[in-house]
Amino acid sequence: MPRATSKALALLIFLLYVGVHVDAATTTLSQGQSLVGNATLYSSNGAFLLSFFTPRGGDGSRMYLGVQYAKAVEQTVQWVANRDAPVSAAASSYSATVTESGDLQVLEGQRVVWRTGTSSSAGNFTLTVEDNGNLVLNGGSDSQAVQLWQSFDYPTDTFVPGMRITLERQNDDVVAQTLFKSWRSPDDPAPGNFTLGQDPLGSAQLYIWRSGQDGGENTTFWRSGQWANNNFVGIPWRALNLYGFQLSGDPSKSNGVMSYTFNTFNSSLYRFVLQPNGTETSFMLLDATGDWEVVWSQPSIPCHDYNVCGQNAQCSSGDHGQAVCTCLEGFEQKSEGVGCVRRAQLTCSERNVSMSSGDDFAELSGVKLPNYAAWEWTVSSADSCRRWCLANCTCDAYSYSSGTGCLTWSQELVDIYRFPTGPGPGPGEGYDLYIKVPASLLDSGSKRRRWTKVIVSVVIVVAFVLAACGFLLCKCSRRIRDKLGVGGGKKKTGASLMLHSGREAKKEFSGPSQPDHEDAENSELPLFALETLAVATGGFRESNKLGEGGFGLVYKGTLPGGEEVAVKRLSKSSGQGSEEFKNEVILISKLQHRNLVRILGCCIQGDEKMLVYEYMPNKSLDAILFDPARRGLLDWKTRLHIIEGIARGLLYLHRDSRLRVVHRDLKASNILLDRDMNPKISDFGMARIFGGDQNQENTNRVVGTLGYMSPEYAMEGLFSVRSDMYSFGILILEIITGQKNSSFHHMEGSINIVGYAWQMWNADKGEQLIDPLIRASSSASASASREALRCIHMALLCVQDHAGDRPDIPYVVLALGSDSSLLPMPRPPTFTLQCTSSDRDTFRERGDESYSACDLTVTMLQGR
Repeated sequence: MPRATSKALALLIFLLYVGVHVDAATTTLSQGQSLVGNATLYSSNGAFLLSFFTPRGGDGSRMYLGVQYAKAVEQTVQWVANRDAPVSAAASSYSATVTESGDLQVLEGQRVVWRTGTSSSAGNFTLTVEDNGNLVLNGGSDSQAVQLWQSFDYPTDTFVPGMRITLERQNDDVVAQTLFKSWRSPDDPAPGNFTLGQDPLGSAQLYIWRSGQDGGENTTFWRSGQWANNNFVGIPWRALNLYGFQLSGDPSKSNGVMSYTFNTFNSSLYRFVLQPNGTETSFMLLDATGDWEVVWSQPSIPCHDYNVCGQNAQCSSGDHGQAVCTCLEGFEQKSEGVGCVRRAQLTCSERNVSMSSGDDFAELSGVKLPNYAAWEWTVSSADSCRRWCLANCTCDAYSYSSGTGCLTWSQELVDIYRFPTGPGPGPGEGYDLYIKVPASLLDSGSKRRRWTKVIVSVVIVVAFVLAACGFLLCKCSRRIRDKLGVGGGKKKTGASLMLHSGREAKKEFSGPSQPDHEDAENSELPLFALETLAVATGGFRESNKLGEGGFGLVYKGTLPGGEEVAVKRLSKSSGQGSEEFKNEVILISKLQHRNLVRILGCCIQGDEKMLVYEYMPNKSLDAILFDPARRGLLDWKTRLHIIEGIARGLLYLHRDSRLRVVHRDLKASNILLDRDMNPKISDFGMARIFGGDQNQENTNRVVGTLGYMSPEYAMEGLFSVRSDMYSFGILILEIITGQKNSSFHHMEGSINIVGYAWQMWNADKGEQLIDPLIRASSSASASASREALRCIHMALLCVQDHAGDRPDIPYVVLALGSDSSLLPMPRPPTFTLQCTSSDRDTFRERGDESYSACDLTVTMLQGR
């Protein structure tokens, strides 16, 4: 047979074997079809694609079948099929096909290099990429459809929302486990040296193991720390917002399945990647640019490696990131090797339990708790946990928190990391560990600490007195010079003060007066001169006015450098405005978040007090939402984005900021919108700071806006973070309905938006609450309707009468980002701020249809 004929016959046999090629881009690969060359299989939402690729940075000789992010600028691979067996890029006959028996295969010519190994008689096999990036092989059709295989069960190096990190145990033996393997190198998808998964002992911790050399035993490289309701104790929550993680299953049981899932707060794409060097990094895809933003990265410092300092020692980071190892209190350095041993044995022993009173506990604050903890499930308080450990001679240390419960240790304490910031306001900023030591050692250590504190206190007091004296002498000297006309007989006029970290830098300008030094010293913000802001706003021209609030006007201005700003000018006639102004300056200067408005500076000069904010081109939410001519700009996707953004801002205020803040005046006019319709919470003049362990406060001065106030605040002066949740619920209902809360006094029944929403939702007419502009939009879909109804459900949970029934903001953020979690039933409202019919008649007689007694800004109400 001629050579040309034999080649043609071989090619024909291959084509018959792989079946029909798919088009260049499609969403389904059916049985008998093949992906060949540059052919691509897309998810229905266009976010993911399946195709052959050559790794970025490689030599281009190796080809892999993998799921990639379609909208990322740079090649980003989420999953790889044949990571151990690449096909040659030089070969023209590589393909992926679904066989007649229901097996997905990667072929090089007629050689099978990788396969799912599935087989079924269901027939009608199809391969699809789901919208979350999961590659799924199905068989059958309609009600008989069965899932034969999915890539999420066989991950590579990337964890994404929708996946599960699972551990299944039977009688303490591991039956099944989800493991992630790093790439060998950035350009080689082959399995690398690092593996991530759950602790096989069932402690619910995540571990990263390093492969042993030459097939040796794996060693622990890193651990997350114990799970504490919504975060890991070894990862500070300021570094990574972990509210999206959830654990299902019970660590106390030796049988069963435990699995971690991650739910996003918005539509952005997230991924957690186990890097070739063993570090874990979280990324978020920026829709606008297609670039990846690093959300969190496991710090590459020695203390984050496992048990750097050995037994009974803590690791802390030095000035240059190096590991600093110190023995725990009551321990001393080993004579040989790494780690520490007890200076003296405990008086408690199993033979002499009565002597346990000679032992006590040394406190170690702000640490990643040691490994190998045991949970005491019957212990329900910190005091009982302490007493349990003291009474049990096998207990060497304990820790208690609301997140972890009672943890105890009965062996050497290993892998303790002291966080640089020390103990924080909440879980994830370090936990307190109590180590059992002989009381005699603890007493001597306490005396040394007391003397140290006394000496330090004396030094601080002396330094403060000297500084105060120096300041008074300087001030008196300046006044004497001014009165005597020293310095040419002219008094300096006007100064622009820039305050940074308590130090002043003065900048001269021509003007009639000086900024107020006393108020300035309470601010950490730049101070602008009155003349500068007057020029920037065109002399506070009427045409530059952006709006009017309870304490003054807001103007648009342009600084000398060309930066556009919004200037809030406090009304001189506002008797209470000065206090609110100072509160806002001090408070907002310490808050930084993308969903909070950014303050650029302030002006305190004579009777003038002003705040300078970043300029928001779309002004406030109420300017669009309640304007019939502009409301159409807010489609459902934008409204949901605004709701989620406000929730993230509240999450920062209530939980993630270094100050725990209650806003107290959350409403549509205090939500500003930037150029891309991103919401930013503003106006912190009425905000209050809570202590780390404070849940509720009483005030005899009720401030805020009626209609948005929670019942317990309006009637009794009690406020808490749950008061903000009530306002947030009202705000959600306004965003969905497109109507002001106060507008409902025109409706029969004299009820507010809460009562009306409850009636409609309880009668299964919730969709009628959705703004008709959204319902009539051609872009409206069944998914949008479901999302809106879920938001209404969440709003009704937030506006329940009793503060204890309302969800907290972490739960709200998590539930809004997940369609799968089941929301509890809200209680029917019994408290509504109602406007009587006589009130409405009075309003109509006055001809003021926009006025409502249900929407008044209140500043002086006496709480009962």
